[in-house]
Amino acid sequence: MSDFRAKTEIRRRHDAGFTLVELTVVMVIFGIMTAVALPGFNKFMRSLDLNNQVQVTASMLRVARQRAITENNAYRIWYDPFARNFGWWDDDNSDFIYVFGEKFASPQTMPGWITATQSATNPMGSFWTTFNPDGSASQSFTFIYSNSDGYSRNISIIRPTGMVTIQ
Repeated sequence: MSDFRAKTEIRRRHDAGFTLVELTVVMVIFGIMTAVALPGFNKFMRSLDLNNQVQVTASMLRVARQRAITENNAYRIWYDPFARNFGWWDDDNSDFIYVFGEKFASPQTMPGWITATQSATNPMGSFWTTFNPDGSASQSFTFIYSNSDGYSRNISIIRPTGMVTIQ
């Protein structure tokens, strides 16, 4: 009986691991799964980055609108085609002329892989848009931000209310 136990114990210790072939097969399967999943993961990360850039731009536009209401004076925004983004300035005396001391923010350049285009159905009619103290905007427009993967987000300003929306 004790001989049988000893042989069983030796056999268990001998079978208690993985062979090199088994480990190699698992690593090959893991490598194939990674190679298949990586392009999809990269595309997902680029869509998140585009969404983040659009959210930052929309937040800046919303803050300009809110400041116009809170400070009871006009805030002007403009689109810079080279930076592919918006800038703003606080037109304290509502004369449409920048005077030293008025607050402003230059447009932050969008990454090169983001394409920004005006909507064909709702383009920006003027270079400038004004957020008025009542919250309204001087014009309505939609900008389309997209990447090479076909993912896109729209930022719209609605003239009567001045609301900034993202679709």
